[in-house]
Amino acid sequence: MSQMWEVVGGADKGGIIVREDLDLASPAISERLATGSQVKELSWQDGRLQYELVCGSGPRKGWVTVNLKGKDLLMQMPATQKEVSVDSTSEGEQTWDASAESTSDVELSPASTKDEKGPSKDEKEAFDQYLNKFGENRAGENPGYNRQAFPWAGQPNKKTTPKEAIEAVLLANQPKKDGGYRQPLSEVDSEGEEVPLCTRCCMPVGQFAYEGRQGRRSWVHAECMAQVLVEDAQRHEDRRASWEAEKKLKSRKEYEIGWRMDSVPQNALLAERMGCSTACPGLCCLVLDETSRTVKVAPTLEPAAAVNLEYLLLALKVRKTAKREPLFSLDPVDPQNLEKTPQKKVYEPS
Repeated sequence: MSQMWEVVGGADKGGIIVREDLDLASPAISERLATGSQVKELSWQDGRLQYELVCGSGPRKGWVTVNLKGKDLLMQMPATQKEVSVDSTSEGEQTWDASAESTSDVELSPASTKDEKGPSKDEKEAFDQYLNKFGENRAGENPGYNRQAFPWAGQPNKKTTPKEAIEAVLLANQPKKDGGYRQPLSEVDSEGEEVPLCTRCCMPVGQFAYEGRQGRRSWVHAECMAQVLVEDAQRHEDRRASWEAEKKLKSRKEYEIGWRMDSVPQNALLAERMGCSTACPGLCCLVLDETSRTVKVAPTLEPAAAVNLEYLLLALKVRKTAKREPLFSLDPVDPQNLEKTPQKKVYEPS
């Protein structure tokens, strides 16, 4: 005999939602299963019940959620309510209980209408022996009522979640290869209605939302979409800056542009030829002798007063021979195409 269920949830909504298939994302039937209806269990999987309507209003067949966030939407009916009963009406007609599976399987005998007799002597003796067994202590434990063997009355036998369903949930929450997490695109509220979630903050999106980057059936708040666009623009700007810096460094190496420490002439050799022993290598300065009105090279510890002797000799040589100051510049090779033309080094006088 199939298990019978009674709808106890969705009283304020006119019943509970019924879907065409086991998946929560499957289409929902427009008509709800009314509260108080009685259904027969066809199959059970992952907390979802496939039913057939026995009495009440609603879809004749479909899939419903039995328990949602600790709130029972359907409850199992006691075994006594699943038997066939015959009630006499005022018109003399007989009314059959709709919870019976088939009227062809039920046979009424005249003996069933007679008053039942009390238990026989043997039945009473067997019942007394059964009651006396409660006081025995066979396993060495404390005698008395064993709650593990006899659970509390009034509680329906709730079916546990299958092991495969638990493993599927744990696998869905594991990090993917790119380091992200697969978040559910929708959730079912306490009333059994499907509510879409934002793929960025995992909060309900409400009435207005943008389509997410995951494609169809993915939604994003307007505020979350603004953050996504800002992050995308920042990533594009970072890639552009990195590409330009790499290109600039490559051009500097190719055309020998830019300052390098190993290209700066050293002062030690020239200072020694001029009779100046530098205490700190490379730091030399010019000192004016007011008495003889001459200039000489002297060591110094002040970087701001130091000069490069090779550059100084080159400038004095150009001043003496060309009667002008030396000039260095980077000029475009093709002045008519300044955006794409490379630059060349120009020394004057050459």
